Amino acid sequence: MMKWYWREALWGLSLAACMLVAGCDKSDNTQNMGVSRGASSVYDSYDTESYNPAAWPPAGFTENPADQNTTFPDTLATDVQVSAALPASFATHPTECDCLHFLRIRHVHGPSNPSDADRVLIAQPGVLEGASAFYNVAANLVTRAYREKGKFVEFWAVDRRPNCLEDMNGLRLARSTGNLHDMIDYYYRGKPYQGQYFAGYLSPYQDAEWLVDMGMEQTVKDWNAIITRGIPDQSVRQQKVYLGGHSLGGFITGAYACWDFDGDPSTTNDAGYNQCAGFFGLDTLVTPEPMVKIMSGSTVDLSELLGKIPDGVVNLMRKGWFERFVAVTGVIDPEIMSLLTGLGYAATLKPTEESDLIAYMPDSFSATLSYRFYHSRNLAAFLACTPSLTRTRYTNQALLAVFTDDNAMPLSIVRSSTGFFTGGAVADKNFPIPSSLADVLEQIPSLNSITGMLGGGNVAIATEQGSENTAGPLYGWLNYNQLDGVTLPNASDGEPYTSPDKEVTDINDFARSVGALPMDFVEKYFPIRLALDSMFGVDGTVHTDGVSMRPVIDIIAGDGPNLGGDNNPPGSPIIPGYDHLDVLTAAPVQNDGRPEQVTTNLLDFIFP
Repeated sequence: MMKWYWREALWGLSLAACMLVAGCDKSDNTQNMGVSRGASSVYDSYDTESYNPAAWPPAGFTENPADQNTTFPDTLATDVQVSAALPASFATHPTECDCLHFLRIRHVHGPSNPSDADRVLIAQPGVLEGASAFYNVAANLVTRAYREKGKFVEFWAVDRRPNCLEDMNGLRLARSTGNLHDMIDYYYRGKPYQGQYFAGYLSPYQDAEWLVDMGMEQTVKDWNAIITRGIPDQSVRQQKVYLGGHSLGGFITGAYACWDFDGDPSTTNDAGYNQCAGFFGLDTLVTPEPMVKIMSGSTVDLSELLGKIPDGVVNLMRKGWFERFVAVTGVIDPEIMSLLTGLGYAATLKPTEESDLIAYMPDSFSATLSYRFYHSRNLAAFLACTPSLTRTRYTNQALLAVFTDDNAMPLSIVRSSTGFFTGGAVADKNFPIPSSLADVLEQIPSLNSITGMLGGGNVAIATEQGSENTAGPLYGWLNYNQLDGVTLPNASDGEPYTSPDKEVTDINDFARSVGALPMDFVEKYFPIRLALDSMFGVDGTVHTDGVSMRPVIDIIAGDGPNLGGDNNPPGSPIIPGYDHLDVLTAAPVQNDGRPEQVTTNLLDFIFP
């Protein structure tokens, strides 16, 4: 009883802040891994000064195949693994977690050694986000740089260390057999993959104690290992390397820019800003300031008050009284995120076929609650005995859109703009918050970055479920570029739910990224410690002027949550019609005939 009370009280505080202010081979089954106590330092085994700059991969790096982005056939994607043992101070952890991964995307004709490329962009994902979220923006940038400027660009998307805990064998099994049911059978019915069985999802209280120390400090040290060991010549880094991120990744970038990596504040050669040529943010703000301060619009120094909060929560996490990773049952937890990757693969394999995945799913408290949370027209529907999602027919594409599209998903930080429903009637979706109320809250001065995360815009839900004796209509999906000339239904305000200029992402590209391997779209075990450090700040940002020491571009999604609030630098590009995920996933050619605008702005920034 006491544990539940503290969990609710303190998780409520941190969630409110989040929502209101914002071996080394990757095992096929991380549930059956060996354990490690860590090394004395992440840098003990590898001295960057001993590297041969002409060698790739360098010592401790291995490179393996990854899913290719078929929309951009001139690019090559690989999974790069980096041996980097955790410090000995970390709690026991799987041996696979003594390794880092990043998704490397380069041109097929480009140099094998990234130091020989013209530019290298290295990016941090947002909260709950994995490396494959960058597939489209990365491959598009690489393609355009060569076609338009004759330059070889690489894009590295970091897959943060906690992803080592994921068991993606269910997705591997379904992809190997082409049977979508096999993924569900692996996770719920004991079906093996290559002799391995699912050991269950980790407990946020009892498992993965090492995540308690996986905060900003270790995150930027991990990033620094990838940067400095992957591009060992500092002069090359200062000329060619650009660091940035999406969403939370912008705040991590700001911390990295100001970080003191040698423990001596009087020296600056080791400082984060001295490892690159510039910084970029994708629907975020590159800043070392705490998210609480930026997103609340406060001009008051909150460090005295807020600095005490994380320490108390960290102690509770160590005792198992507070969640060590994000797990909001039925809303966003490892189980829900794992199932989302399956929806992505289903929408790739059989996009227009009727989905039977919901019907095939066994009873699961978290999954059933998610049906209610994400597919309820209002509070009464949420409280109904049978979730409406189980009675509604969707194609695999449309079902993926229910959980991700800006016309269906109520939370703006997980929205893309991929099109609209077809095949049946829709109505306003007024749960968990009415769109009209979200729109009003979004207009509050200095709070638009907070309330914008709650949604807004016209959100729709299918209303025809059929009857006991008659099947309802099959809802399909009109892709982003199939809306021109189509009469779309009106919302309650009398305006159409969307229009071609508001839809920017190809759902086929999006689905492929969500169901990608070996690194996926989500981070299922996102550490609470990193969220706390991002919200309240940390001590390592010694060189406080680090961000200002290099050129910076913050590219803003016009319909996104505006994480920077009133702090976005003057002249920051604002891309109309884009939602939060669209800055990563938008199609190469937009409905107005223009090329994708995030990559346009990035190209102009890195090649002035």
